[in-house]
Amino acid sequence: MNTENNVLTPYEYWYCKQQISELVSAYHSVNDKQTVVTLQTLIQGKTEEFFGRNPLLAAYWEQFMNTALTRDKFEKLFEEMKQFVIPMAIPSTKQIEKSFRKVKKMQHPDLEAKDFRELSYLGWNDSGTNRKYLLRKIDGRFVGTYGSFSTDVQKGHCAICNQISTVAFFLATTKSAGDGTYTKKGNYICTDSDQCNRQLTQIETLERFWDTVTK
Repeated sequence: MNTENNVLTPYEYWYCKQQISELVSAYHSVNDKQTVVTLQTLIQGKTEEFFGRNPLLAAYWEQFMNTALTRDKFEKLFEEMKQFVIPMAIPSTKQIEKSFRKVKKMQHPDLEAKDFRELSYLGWNDSGTNRKYLLRKIDGRFVGTYGSFSTDVQKGHCAICNQISTVAFFLATTKSAGDGTYTKKGNYICTDSDQCNRQLTQIETLERFWDTVTK
């Protein structure tokens, strides 16, 4: 359940972590103080919208300004910051099955193993059928898509998180609205959907991919 302290979406949380991670790296690799100050100002401009949503979050920003901040402390602070994240809604077994009505004997995801504060979408692989399933909540209801997932794994660009990652080709079959014919559409995406979520910092890339494989 969301509270007044839940002010960040998962992808906004990961965006903030990505930006502050750059800052912490600079603290330990850049000797010129003015360069560090300039970077602090730049990253503040990129993230102040998010840290300004709650006074408690603003207090975290002050700690990130400490040039002596260690990588371990940075990780601990961001783990604490998960309390401000609006988690993805957890689907029930019935909701999952309803989202994939055409699939017989579908392998269900291990929901207990997921931290839904980290997820903008739910994805899981079925190695038995070489399929990948993707599930999102759109306009108040769960919507799913699935497709064949290649066993040819490689390093490359993921169409969902927009990062270089371990990817494979996902291919979904969509029905044309006009003549009823079927079209196959796909792209390379992360093999590990949980890792993909941790690398997803802009929801637009997920939405663009979703439109490609569902419309």
